[in-house]
Amino acid sequence: MMGATIRGNCPRRVLALAMVVAALLVIPGSTSADDRADFTTTYYFENRRGGLGGLQVIHPQFDVGVDIGEHVSLAAGYSADVVSGATSAVYSVDAVSTATEFDDVRHEGRLSLGFKGSRSSLIMSAGVGTERDYSSITVGASGTIDLPGRNTSLSLSYTHNFDEVCDRDNGMLGILERKPLTGVDPCEKENGLFGTDAFDIVGTRITTWRDIAIDTVQASLTQNLTPTTNVQVSLYGQVIDGFQSNPYRRVRVGGNEAQEASPDVRGRLALMVRANRYLRPLRSAVHAALRGYSDTWGVSSATVELAYSQYLGKSLIARFRSRYYQQTSATFFKDALLYQTESTAGSFFSGDRELAALRNILVGANLSLLSVAEDDRQVWGVFDKLQFNLKADILFLDEDVGDDQFLSSGQLLDVIVLQLGVLLSY
Repeated sequence: MMGATIRGNCPRRVLALAMVVAALLVIPGSTSADDRADFTTTYYFENRRGGLGGLQVIHPQFDVGVDIGEHVSLAAGYSADVVSGATSAVYSVDAVSTATEFDDVRHEGRLSLGFKGSRSSLIMSAGVGTERDYSSITVGASGTIDLPGRNTSLSLSYTHNFDEVCDRDNGMLGILERKPLTGVDPCEKENGLFGTDAFDIVGTRITTWRDIAIDTVQASLTQNLTPTTNVQVSLYGQVIDGFQSNPYRRVRVGGNEAQEASPDVRGRLALMVRANRYLRPLRSAVHAALRGYSDTWGVSSATVELAYSQYLGKSLIARFRSRYYQQTSATFFKDALLYQTESTAGSFFSGDRELAALRNILVGANLSLLSVAEDDRQVWGVFDKLQFNLKADILFLDEDVGDDQFLSSGQLLDVIVLQLGVLLSY
């Protein structure tokens, strides 16, 4: 599960909501079942620096999948983001003085239909997400094929998003005159999903809905090098076309407090290499990953991740991981003081901290308890496999203060992510 996009007076993307990690160790002699039910709840808490209080996200998720005959499967899922916290209404030197509280709820449903052969599979999917000021419809497809010998696997996926975001109707106002949304501006929808313009009592348009088209392609090659070692290389590309500013955020530019302005088009490209090795004598595995990223806004980043998984007895698996991430800032992003004293770097300006130069360090642990059917004796008399997962991650965040110098928050805890899940296979 990836970090959900959240609109309103909060950041557009919450930093690193915990994601469900695929199993990295195989239990000898275990049976596999495609019919499954997966329940997961994630809790995210960020201790906001500068006196802005905390950001909290509760993310429940439920997925179920069933076989329809030998070659067809059907899956459905639901998830939500319940968000609350505080953020600065104006990106400025004295941002804390303009801090405002917010809360929001996002709902998302998804459905997929899969077809599988002896060495290939095809999955077609669709999803709908909605919140007060944002709507999203997603369609996509993914395919996988195992080459002869089953040591090489190729996969390709594509998704397209038809998204809409509510925005203040600023008409023909200049870039430094545009006003942001407020929490009381009407963001009306037809049938609970499609946005429609809102007008005041004299017929003046107050809000309008702006389109966002997102095309995402990902290709990967997985190669078994030995019976205990495999490597995966993935290439990810995405193009976003449409309104990408936070409609609520203001930036103080000189003597103006204008709605932030970001480019309408953003292209992204990322390359990742993963390696896993099973250590048979220790009944453990080591994992490593390296990811490079660059986009047309000038943001480039590198990520290094190391992990270790260990069997503890027959049914318990412990996993420990660490990750280092660092990125450069967008070409148009400036420190708040520079916006106020030097104005903008061209036509665009933003207070989105995810466009600043930053780095973070993550350390975490995961504990999984597995029960697998043996000798035709099902778990609890019903399931082929029962798995409980408990996961905790801690993030330490550093912000750029100029001249390639990073400043720690000085807090004992910046971000904590807790996740509890259960997977039932039958």
